[in-house]
Amino acid sequence: MSLSRRGPTVALVSSLLAAGALSACASAGAFPVAGDPLAATSNAERLISEAQQAGADSLAADAMASARANLAAAQVEMRAHNNDRAALKGREAAADATYAKAAAQRAAAEKARAAAQASLAALPGGPQ
Repeated sequence: MSLSRRGPTVALVSSLLAAGALSACASAGAFPVAGDPLAATSNAERLISEAQQAGADSLAADAMASARANLAAAQVEMRAHNNDRAALKGREAAADATYAKAAAQRAAAEKARAAAQASLAALPGGPQ
C-alpha cells in the first residue's frame, strides 16, 4: 500500500472502530456501571464525618455543602432503585468530603504555621 493511500485507510478503520464502540455502548446502556451504592454512600457518610471532625464545616464550607448535597442525591437515587446513579453520587460525595477534609487540614496547618512564625518573631533575637 502506498503512503498516499495510508491516511484515508487509517481514517476509515478508525471511523469504523469508533462506530462499533458507540453502537456497543448504546446496546449495553449509556450509563456506566458504578458499583455498590450502599457501600458508596456508607463510605461517603464516614468521610463526611471525618471531614466534619477536621473542621471542614467552617474551613471548607463549600466542599462540605457539595458532599452533603451529593450524599442526599445518592440516597434519593437509591430509594428510586437507580443503583448506578446512586453509586456515582455516593462516590462524588466521598470525593468532595475527602477534598473538604484536606482543605480543612491545610487551613489548620497554615494557621499553626503563622502562629509559630509569630511566636518565633516575638523571641529576643528572633527573625523580625
